[in-house]
Amino acid sequence: MIDIKRDHIDNVLVFILATITSVCLPYTLPLSDITMIKSSLIWLILIVPIYFWYKGSLKKVGRRDFRYCVYPAVLLSICLKLGRDLSVYGGLSYNFFSIIKNLVIVFGVAVLIYSVLINLIKYKNRKTDKNILNRQYSFLFLFCIFLIAWIPMLLIFWPGIFTYDAAMQISQIMNNSITEHHPVIHTLLLNFIVLIGKLTGNYYLGAAIHTMFQMLVCICVNAYICSRLSTFRINKFLFYLILVYYLFFPLNLLTPIYITKDTLFSTFFLLLIFKLCEYYTLEKKELSKKRAIELIIIIIMVGLFRNNAIYALLATIPFLLLIKKRKIRKNLIFVFVIGSFFTMVTNQALITITNAKPGMEGQMYSVPLQQLARSYIHNPDSFTKQEKKELFAYVPEENIKNYNPRISDYVKGRFTLQKKQNSTVGFIKLWMKIGLRNKKNYIDAFLMLTQGYWDPNFQFPDNHYKIPIIELKSRDTEIYGNFDKKSWFPKTREKIINNFYYEHSYKKLSIVSLLFAPGFIVWMFILLFLYSIYKGFKDSYFILVFLTMYYGTLILGPVALVRYIYPYMLIFPVMLVFVLNENKTQNKV
Repeated sequence: MIDIKRDHIDNVLVFILATITSVCLPYTLPLSDITMIKSSLIWLILIVPIYFWYKGSLKKVGRRDFRYCVYPAVLLSICLKLGRDLSVYGGLSYNFFSIIKNLVIVFGVAVLIYSVLINLIKYKNRKTDKNILNRQYSFLFLFCIFLIAWIPMLLIFWPGIFTYDAAMQISQIMNNSITEHHPVIHTLLLNFIVLIGKLTGNYYLGAAIHTMFQMLVCICVNAYICSRLSTFRINKFLFYLILVYYLFFPLNLLTPIYITKDTLFSTFFLLLIFKLCEYYTLEKKELSKKRAIELIIIIIMVGLFRNNAIYALLATIPFLLLIKKRKIRKNLIFVFVIGSFFTMVTNQALITITNAKPGMEGQMYSVPLQQLARSYIHNPDSFTKQEKKELFAYVPEENIKNYNPRISDYVKGRFTLQKKQNSTVGFIKLWMKIGLRNKKNYIDAFLMLTQGYWDPNFQFPDNHYKIPIIELKSRDTEIYGNFDKKSWFPKTREKIINNFYYEHSYKKLSIVSLLFAPGFIVWMFILLFLYSIYKGFKDSYFILVFLTMYYGTLILGPVALVRYIYPYMLIFPVMLVFVLNENKTQNKV
């Protein structure tokens, strides 16, 4: 009789939880209140399946399992709720009623996320030889496969996609005014377009050669990594899924012909992470001189195409001191330090040779500038006349008034420390003074600027910034107008552009659409990080620390673009193999 009563009470509690979750769930989606009211019946119907799911999922678990699931569940639920309010209202509400309501919503959704995570953590994959990939694919074979798969996209966007950055860099070359705003090495690569154009009288030929070179580098790295993965004791379904992802995921098809620094950087970044995983989590031994030199060269290539990668590498070095195996610790520190050193030396040499001028001064002040601009727009009375005068000495008022919550370019473009009364210390003092009176605006400004990096539901374009997730329209350049006039299949090109710019077809692909969301990819890494700690995969910790440090540089950046997070989209399958696939520890060759 007691058991019957207990079961009855448990069923009632589970039903209450299911009801709370069903009511709260729509408040974590980017839907307006009116839309939710119209579809309220659908959410109520979900009570039944959620009830039965909870009955089978919410069982007593160990304290350790509970901790590893409940903390990310609560954090993800908070991110979903904050993201929804920012997308719908453009800011957060801090009154007492809103806080209580939000806590209930976070709780209701966190229970659902926790139930999913606890089931995932309990899942045990059946280890049978039948599921292991039983063949190896050569680099040459996979190179041909990638070439066949990617050539059509090159012809459609022939001779390549020359975006805003490329047009700016070509202008710098033509006017002999190279700056450090873009990696000097990439600007010099674009210079070959000009050189070939001048030699042959055909700039389109130079553009095509540059694009094909870039695409071949991407193909070589992707084919090499897939070939190496085929030599591991890897689940064959996982391998073919990864291969299909690298071959046909739309961003992987388009990025190799996308003329921007992010393409080659992301490719070298992928190679670096794969090599670190292979050498330090698979073989777990001190590197030979040959492999150490190989890693150093890759680090140099990564750092030359993005300075913030070097900051991440340097920030990771202190954590390398925590590695217990002395030889591996010394080896890693040597590789990271030497690689970073030669990157900085090489980059400085390129700057000196080209006489490159410093880039935008406001780049590293993106977040505080956004916070000050939002405070000025929403609460101008919080500034004294003297503080306004100080602010406008750093940034003209017209730039402040151009504030866009999603991108700092409109504010930081004319930021300067060159005026006599301006200084870094003075700017920081002003920022802190204004911040004490504008806590809400500062929080909202930071969250709005970085939302793309932590909210799984967020995707561009949105109400504030209409940029597509990837720019497909070539910009006018000083050497030959638009580069997109030579497409071999112009109608197909227009259809693809319409899909990304206007129809946003990728958003209609249900769960698959999440792969286009930077925040979703970030959360997959967070869960992988926690899982590696849970499983005690200590050999991969330093890689995850490096990825975290690089992520930190993105959070402090000027805008949350897909191409900035694209390196993580590339390396996710690799990390999935090394963290989740326990069979990989033995190599077939």
